[in-house]
Amino acid sequence: MGSKERRSDVNELRTLIRTPEVQKDPARYREAVEKVILYMTLGVDVSRLFSEIVLASATRDLVQKKLVYLYLCNYAESNSELALLTVNTLQKDCRDSNPVIRGLALRSMCNLRVPNLVEYLIIPLRNGLADTSAYVRKTAIMGCLKLFYLDQQAVDGQMHSMPVLLVERSGLNIDYNNIPDALYSMLSDRDSQVVADTVIALEEILASQGGIILTKEVAYMLLNRLADFTEWNQCAVMNVLLRYTPQDEEEIFDILNILDDRLKHTNTGVVLVSIACNCMFKSLGDLHDDIYERLKTPLITLMAASGAEVSHTVLHHIHLLVKRRPHIFAGDFKALFARFTDPAYVKAKKLMILTDISDENNSEKIIEELTAYVTDIDIEMARRAVRAVGRIAIRLPSVIDSIITALLAFLELRSSYLTAETLVVMRDILRRYPEQADTLVPQLYDLIDLPSLDDEADARAALVWMMGEFGELIEESPYVLEGLIDDISTEKSADVRLQLLTSTVKLFFKRPPEVQKMLGRLLDSVISNEMHQDVHDRALLYYRLLSTNHQEAQRIISGRRHTVTEFVLFEPESNEAVFNEFNTLSVMYGQPLRKMCLCMAHILSILNVSAQAKQFILQEHPYNLFGNPDIILEQGEDSSEEEDDENDVGNSTLAPSTGKQDSHFKNSMHLRLVRRPTLSPQQFEQYWLGLDICTVVKDVLQEVPTASTPTHIEKAMSRYGIVLMASSPPLAGQIKFFFYGQEQDSGDFHLVEANLDISSRTLSASVKSVNGDTAPMFGMVLREALSDAGLISMDLI
Repeated sequence: MGSKERRSDVNELRTLIRTPEVQKDPARYREAVEKVILYMTLGVDVSRLFSEIVLASATRDLVQKKLVYLYLCNYAESNSELALLTVNTLQKDCRDSNPVIRGLALRSMCNLRVPNLVEYLIIPLRNGLADTSAYVRKTAIMGCLKLFYLDQQAVDGQMHSMPVLLVERSGLNIDYNNIPDALYSMLSDRDSQVVADTVIALEEILASQGGIILTKEVAYMLLNRLADFTEWNQCAVMNVLLRYTPQDEEEIFDILNILDDRLKHTNTGVVLVSIACNCMFKSLGDLHDDIYERLKTPLITLMAASGAEVSHTVLHHIHLLVKRRPHIFAGDFKALFARFTDPAYVKAKKLMILTDISDENNSEKIIEELTAYVTDIDIEMARRAVRAVGRIAIRLPSVIDSIITALLAFLELRSSYLTAETLVVMRDILRRYPEQADTLVPQLYDLIDLPSLDDEADARAALVWMMGEFGELIEESPYVLEGLIDDISTEKSADVRLQLLTSTVKLFFKRPPEVQKMLGRLLDSVISNEMHQDVHDRALLYYRLLSTNHQEAQRIISGRRHTVTEFVLFEPESNEAVFNEFNTLSVMYGQPLRKMCLCMAHILSILNVSAQAKQFILQEHPYNLFGNPDIILEQGEDSSEEEDDENDVGNSTLAPSTGKQDSHFKNSMHLRLVRRPTLSPQQFEQYWLGLDICTVVKDVLQEVPTASTPTHIEKAMSRYGIVLMASSPPLAGQIKFFFYGQEQDSGDFHLVEANLDISSRTLSASVKSVNGDTAPMFGMVLREALSDAGLISMDLI
């Protein structure tokens, strides 16, 4: 009924527009056109009025023209033949005396996006590039870009291998018949917006050739006009200028002087991209310190004056510069102290920078500030502060005494998380400065409350390490280890069990009478009962070494202690790659772009995207499942129907079923389903977004999921007419499936989102149904399919 009403409304509009009295009255005529646009914006199909609206474009009323052009751009692609009717009107308007109408007509002509009209675009675009109005020239430039994406041959066919810059002041004639050369000539346009749009357009059109060709003349012309551009365009132009290579030092200094004014800009993006331009010169040697001094003030100003999000971004860029020149920021360490109003992520980044800029001159003040953070109400912040103090101790031997005093004071606070974090830091300090053990280890043990470490595996491992390395300094060390050995069956951390093995053997070589029996119990328990392969193998190795040659075992396990002089806290080779991508997300993630190419299916499985997008991504990108290079989950062809299930488990692929398995089709006793249901990804998405969850099915698989389990599940479902739409590779220990089925009698669809938790073997499925009354029966079909395949027990049904 609704569609009939809409059809009658459209017919009434057609009659109204065709009425001579309406056409003679400009106000009523425009009102009729407005009604058409109103219906269009409401989703009513008014494409049948195409010819009437084309006639309405013949007017001097600018508002009516805009409305007509909006209509034409909306329906031209679906009415490509009728769109030819608009060409003459648009071309005529492109020659109008009013620049607003010329620009509007040219923009609308390019927005039609009809391939058949490409030949009619060339001449208006060429004329637009030579227009006297800056608005029309700007519109023509962006029109050239639209033409490029509509038909690249129309632009590439005119492109020279080395486009010639035609500037007005050179006295050369501009060849507007060649679009790329005409665009290059626009770089010297008197209007700054035209120049900026030209740079953006050329960058995209010439992307396959490396972008716009930057000669010295072009680079200087853009640099000298930076102040005329908008903030957005300044960023775009300077990103292009990053590719320019100066010929000598004098040219470098000229560029630095020009960019100096941009460093004082109020916009964060402009400042960061200008800093990137300052940092691109790598041949200055010692002069880099002077450049970094110039960059320091705008960065600290931005960091202090901006909001938390911008401040966090700026801090990441500061940290990247600190890794190259830490002494530059060492004198401004107070500006990096955490403020009470700073969110946790900003405080964490400031701690990292303070650690890296600490030196003999400022370390005392920085350590005092970090010590104050230890009592912060935020536990994670307090932990970070303790770790930061430890990193400073490792970097600066001159402050080790004051830091040890501070760490012992942390232990006196009798806080479980501070004690745990301090133990881990002390372990690293003793590896770096083993000579401190004689005075530190006895005091350390006296201040430790062992029960407080029950939830701190790293701290227990650090304590056990100290007992093994310096057990001769602590009289109670064998008895501490004995308590842990007696409770090893309840120790959840494999790292602690590994360290307990090593420390007990090392302490045995130092104090054999006290440790011998407990070592025997430990080895016997681990070799007999340990399920973790690494722990079991190490215990077996120690047992065989000790039983074969005691002295050789001591040389191997408890050899000469080596001082660790360098701790690798980041990848040095990646810093240079990240620095080359300054002012990008690479700085935020601390990894170059090549290392940030994440699996798109992982992202799609987190985000709630359409089934069509999921299917496309999975079809284009096969993924390695469970790390096995021989078993790949991908959208592909189904297995041959002649193969039986056991033989094709390892070779079958996961794909939308096409009915090849119909020879194995089974009718469920609960609900009769169509053998070959058909549902497009777009329809699946529409149903999924419009329906509510009707029932949830949850079962536990009988066996631990393997690489072939997803294939088993798909085959089990397909035998009952439940077809796979899309699936994801394992993410955080889970695999997601989307299925659908269709009832034979009513034709109603049932949609399923199933999640397989690998660790718990739990398969949970949410069912959305067109007919909610039959949803529970469809859920029974799901269980029947899984049970028939032996994936779940019949007892669960």
